[in-house]
Amino acid sequence: MKFDLLLTGVGGEGVLTTGVMITKAAHEEGKYVRGVQLHGLSQRGGTIPTYIRFGDKEGIHSPAPMKADVDLVMSFEPIEAVRATEYARKDKTNFVLNTYPYMPIYGNLENVPYPDMDEIKKRIEPFAKDIKVFKTDKRAKKEFGDIIYGNVMLVGAAVSSGELPLDKDTVRSAVESMAPRNVEENLKAFALGLEMGRE
Repeated sequence: MKFDLLLTGVGGEGVLTTGVMITKAAHEEGKYVRGVQLHGLSQRGGTIPTYIRFGDKEGIHSPAPMKADVDLVMSFEPIEAVRATEYARKDKTNFVLNTYPYMPIYGNLENVPYPDMDEIKKRIEPFAKDIKVFKTDKRAKKEFGDIIYGNVMLVGAAVSSGELPLDKDTVRSAVESMAPRNVEENLKAFALGLEMGRE
């Protein structure tokens, strides 16, 4: 068994921290885990891809997956999912997206329109086996007053919808031990995400 996951978003969204939580959960389940983070652009709002591979040791030979071969793209920012399509293919890859748009600074300065979710899904569809969109940013803003809790919520939705093959109790334990602050809020956000994924 081998599962390849690509987490993507922009600097400041907590992609790296979320990746560590998922890695810890996979390790706690006894899976062989490898991965790599590219975080040099995080200080400038740049793309932050995090690759996580877990499963049987004999099936994983490098920390990064091949292009057009990941099982799941989990995107915390919609356009970043479009940028990640080079790692996806129609017969294999599922996408889980949050809806929060992070407009690049030059896009704001030049008044470039941000594509709506229908357009983003249209661009992803040629590379996607399935696409699930969750409004975790809006739910997090409503429940906690801060969209950052949408990250843990998205993980919960991915787990309960069956897209991320990890046990919810193991992931909850990882959230509890790895949350940088406000542990109770993160645990509540994870529980809300589980509910969203089952809806």
